[in-house]
Order: sequence, then structure tokens, then C-alpha cells
Amino acid sequence: MNRFTEFELETHELKPIAGYWTYELVSLEESLKDFLSKINELKPTIKEAKKRCTQPSPHNLTRDESAALFLYTMEAGDHSFYRLLNQVLRKENRNEVIPWFSYLKLFNTALRKLPKQKGIIWRAVAGNVTSGYTANKIVTWWTVSSCSTSADVVKAFLKPDQEVTLFMIEAVAGRNLAGYTMYPDEHEVILEFGTKLLVKNIEFQHGNLRLVHLIEINDNDDNNSQQGLTAAMASVHVTPKSTKPSNNKPTHRNIPADAKWKQNGVTIAGGYGMGDATNQLFYPKGLFVDDDQTVVIADWGNHRIMQWKNGDTTNGQVVAGGNDEGNGLHQLDRPTDVLIDKETDSLIICDRDNQRVVRWSRRSDITQGEILIDNIQCWGLAMDEQRYLYVSDTEKDDVRRYQLGEKNGTFIAGGNGQGDGLNQLNVPTYLFVDRDHSVYVSDNENHRVMKWTKGAKEGIVVAGGQGEGYDLTQLYCPSGIFVDTLGRLYVADQVNHRVMRWTQGGKKKQGTVIVGENGEGARANQFSNPYGLSFDRHGNLYIADCYNNRVQQFSIE
Repeated sequence: MNRFTEFELETHELKPIAGYWTYELVSLEESLKDFLSKINELKPTIKEAKKRCTQPSPHNLTRDESAALFLYTMEAGDHSFYRLLNQVLRKENRNEVIPWFSYLKLFNTALRKLPKQKGIIWRAVAGNVTSGYTANKIVTWWTVSSCSTSADVVKAFLKPDQEVTLFMIEAVAGRNLAGYTMYPDEHEVILEFGTKLLVKNIEFQHGNLRLVHLIEINDNDDNNSQQGLTAAMASVHVTPKSTKPSNNKPTHRNIPADAKWKQNGVTIAGGYGMGDATNQLFYPKGLFVDDDQTVVIADWGNHRIMQWKNGDTTNGQVVAGGNDEGNGLHQLDRPTDVLIDKETDSLIICDRDNQRVVRWSRRSDITQGEILIDNIQCWGLAMDEQRYLYVSDTEKDDVRRYQLGEKNGTFIAGGNGQGDGLNQLNVPTYLFVDRDHSVYVSDNENHRVMKWTKGAKEGIVVAGGQGEGYDLTQLYCPSGIFVDTLGRLYVADQVNHRVMRWTQGGKKKQGTVIVGENGEGARANQFSNPYGLSFDRHGNLYIADCYNNRVQQFSIE
């Protein structure tokens, strides 16, 4: 058993551990003085941990603080220090934890000086523990939880033929141990003891493997715990994105006023389960459909962009990334959107977890991209006919327009803080730009789509805005959007698992369902969290059916 797999299913609620923050910071030896004679080889192990520390620490940790982290990571089988610590943290009698308070103060002081790790991290456990992880349940991990940014690292500690539960965790406040661990190749991230997690669902069950999707609820930031829970609940129903872009000749589609679509979709990409083979996808997000019906897809979980040409119903082609997650120019990290710029025959990609927008040539001999914009929490992309690039930023809650080569951009929408005012946005994700240069924004956590006309100081609600819900007047975490030449708005209504059409300017402030509305599922007439949305030049509809790991085409009748 290893730190990444050391786990015990919690069957009852424990009291929070309180009071240790009032203790004085002392040396590592002093913090563990009561255990020096009780824990085998503890004194020389502390000495070795201190020898391993690099001083000065790049994060201003003292030698004792650094050593407290090193000590936790040191392996000694059943007598490993972390095992003894976590056994105590599981005790129902919280008085048994008090002798450890000095060390907990030192350990958590060190931990909170480290940079936060946001994004997907992994943890695994032998056996099937999914009975304790039902959708929307809040669980507490009472121990210090070692995770890794690499699923392969945690799976390597388990036997190939045994039952495994793999936890995929959307972390917001994990702490990256790089530089403070005995095993740097394990890419370790720590979740503090007492971390609360919201169960999204059981994403995958096949053979001996179960994949459970968890979202960290951060109670230790500037918000109160209820706000942390609200944010996590919103994340349950959203993740990333997709958008309707434009190339230098924008994707404006003439769709007949009386158009209807077949209710059963045809899978044109993926559909062979979650995976990284060329016939598979892993949570596809944004997509773009070219005039020749070539579809490019942001294959989020595989850190790559996939291309399916018209007629390629089985295997796609990796056209960017696909070299594992990372921040090298040949890599991507959870891309959420992509568009084709015909002028340069290139892909423009929202490389979200690398906080950058990159461009990759579509030439087969080019194996890396170039950075267009960096230090941006991008989510969605669009381009107008003049080749101005529009990018949504979920951290700053705004949309900016960039001339290619420009780094700062011009405010187009939002930028007045997070909120639900007409001049505000709350997690803007997907974008569309029409011929008049009006910008449409999926205002995700306000459950509405906003239209910002050129030069406007505030937006207009063109869909939703009545709170989250299932009524025809409502949206629930809208994702991909598209506007046809008649000005009708199409919205992937993600949590309602349907696609809606909204007519602008009418008296009826409600939409109509054009496909979906058959509950969440994997049948041809169902979705499981639709994200990206687009049309080809014939009016056929394309949907990135995220949790079904496929792209569906709905033919126009």
C-alpha cells in the first residue's frame, strides 16, 4: 500500500479537528517529541528529512516546515509515518488527535505556503467503494490525501488484475509538493485533512475499473463554506466548453425558418467509450465544423485536438497535442475550445489549464504550436471576418477582443466584477460573433445568454435569465451557442440535456426544444451534458455529447 492508495471508506461523520492552529510553531523534533520513543526510527528519519531540504525554500518555508512535508512522503511500509498519522486522523475520539497538534500546525503551515493546484488530480484505491459515492453526495476525507496529477502514477501502485476505484478530482485548493517530496516523479498533490468533496457521478464502470468524478469544495478561501458549496454544485453541471467560432469568412449558416431535425442522432466521432485511441474521446468540449464538414474537436481529457473528416466514421486524426498533458509547445493541457483560421490554415486553441491561447499549423510536418496569448483563464473562442479573436476569461469574468499578435486586448463584455447585472458576467464560457460584430456570451452561472452589441456598455438577455431550471423560459448552465443568419439563437442547455432555439425580439421570452428532452442517457435521442454546438453549411446540427464521449450529428429534415 502506498500514499496514493492508502484509503479507508468513511462510514460515519467525524467531528472536525479544531484547536491545533492555536499551538506555537516549534521545530519538527519538538512537535513530535512525545513520539520519538514510540515510533520506530523516527529520530533518524527526521534527521534524513531535514538533510533533504533545500534552503532557502522558493516558497519561504523554514527548514522545519520543509522537513515536515518530506517526512510525510517517506515510505517505510506498514510503519510509514503517513500511515500512523492518518490512522489517528480517522479516530472517532478526537482527543486522541491532540498529541499530534504541534505537528499538524507545522505541517499545515508549510502546506498552505505552497502554490494551489487547480485542475484534475487522481487518487486510487483497491476494491469497489462506489457504494459510498452516489451522485450529489458530499463526502469528507478526514485524512491527509495524497493525489497525483498523473492517473498512471496512482494506478501503478495497484495490481493489474484487482478491482480498482479511481478518483478523478477537480481540485481547487490542492497543494503541489514539487520540491518537498522524496519522490518527485510522482507529481504529488496534497488535499488537507478534512477536505470536502462533492460527488459528480460514477463516470465509468468496466471490468475491474470504476471511475468516480469528485469536485473539491474549498472552505478555506475568502468565501464562506456555503459559497464554496454553491460553486462546487455549479461545477457539477458544468465543466468546460465549446463555442461557435468564425474564420476569416465566418460560419454564418442559412437555416430555413421552418427547419426541423431528425430526433435520432448519428455518432460521427467517438462513441467507443472513454479512452485515448483514435476512435475514442475523453470528455469532448468545444468543436468546429468547416465548410467541407471536417469536424475538429477539443478532446479535453486526452489533451489533444482531434479531426474527423466527412466519412471518417471510425478513426479520427490527432492534429494538435496528444503528447500527454504538459506545458511544452508540443503539448496541451485540457483544451476546451478550438477554431479553424482559414487565412493561415491553422487551429486556434484554448489551452485552458496552461492558461494560454495557442496556434497550431494544420500542416502535417508541424509538431508544435505557438503562444498567442498567455496568463489568461480562457474558456471560449470566436473570430470575426476581420480575423479579430474574441476570448472569454472565467477568472476576470470578461470577454476581450484581440488583434492577432496583441497581448492585452480590448474589453468587449463584462469586466465589471462577477455578478448578474446587465454589465456583468458570471463565468463566461462559449462565444459567437455575428455579422454586425455583436458578441453572444454563454453566461454560465447566471444561466443565461447575453448579447453585447458593438460598443455597448451593458448586455441584453436573449435567452434564460430566469434562474436555473427546466421550463422553456429557463436554461441550466448553457454551453455551446450559435446564431443563424435570421438571428435565431441555438443553445446547448447542458444540465437539461437538450438543445434549444430562441427567437430574438419576440414577445414570448421562451425557447423551443429542437433535439433532446428525453432525459439524460446514451441513446440516439439523448445527451449526457451537451457542450459544443455547431452547424455545417447544409444545416445539419453537431453536438459534443460530453459524458457520452461522442459527437452526434442531427440531420436537417
